[in-house]
Amino acid sequence: MDMEELVRAVVREVLERTASGGAKPCVMVLASRETSLAERVGALMAPFYANGADVLFLGEDNGGRTPERRLLPSLSCSDMADLAAGRASSPCMKETLGLLLRGETVEVLEFAYRSYVDTAPGPLYDLYVSYEKTLAGYGLKEFRPWKPESARVRETLITAAMVERAGAEGRRALIVPAKANVTPLAAETADVLRVRIVKEG
Repeated sequence: MDMEELVRAVVREVLERTASGGAKPCVMVLASRETSLAERVGALMAPFYANGADVLFLGEDNGGRTPERRLLPSLSCSDMADLAAGRASSPCMKETLGLLLRGETVEVLEFAYRSYVDTAPGPLYDLYVSYEKTLAGYGLKEFRPWKPESARVRETLITAAMVERAGAEGRRALIVPAKANVTPLAAETADVLRVRIVKEG
C-alpha cells in the first residue's frame, strides 16, 4: 500500500466514525490492565451506557476521546493520606492527583480503610473518614452503582420501613400492588423522603 492509499484509508475511517456518531464513550481505569478488573468495570458500567463503553486503562490510547468517567479501583490507606495532603507517590496516584488538580472527578470503587471498621481504634478510623471527606472536596468520590429510579414491592401492606429502604437506595418511586394498603406513617415518610408511592393497575 502506497502513502496515498494509506491516507485515503485513514480519511475514510475517520469520516465513517464521524458520520456514525463517533466511537463509543470511554471509561478510564486508573490502574494497570487486568482481565478480572476489566470484566468487573465493564459489568459496573453496562447499566450506564446502553450501547456499551470502552474500558481503557492507565497508559492506553483513548483515540482522542475524553473519558466520561475516571475510576480508581481501590484506594489504600497510605495513598489516601498522601492524596489528602496533596502528595502522590506512584504513577497511578500522580495521574489521580493531576486529574483532581484539573478539576476532574475521580470515582473510587473501594476505600481500603473501610475493611478495618471492626478493628481500628475509633480515632484512627475517624481520621480516614475525615480524609474521605477532604478528598470528596477535591473531587474524589465513592462510585455509586446504577439503580433504577423505582423499586417494586409485592407486599399488600406498605410500611414506613419499606419507604425508608427505598429512599436509602436512592429510589424516587415505590411501585406497589393496586390493592396495597399504605400505613399513615408510610405515607408521611414518603412525603418527607420525596418517594412517590405508585399503585399498579
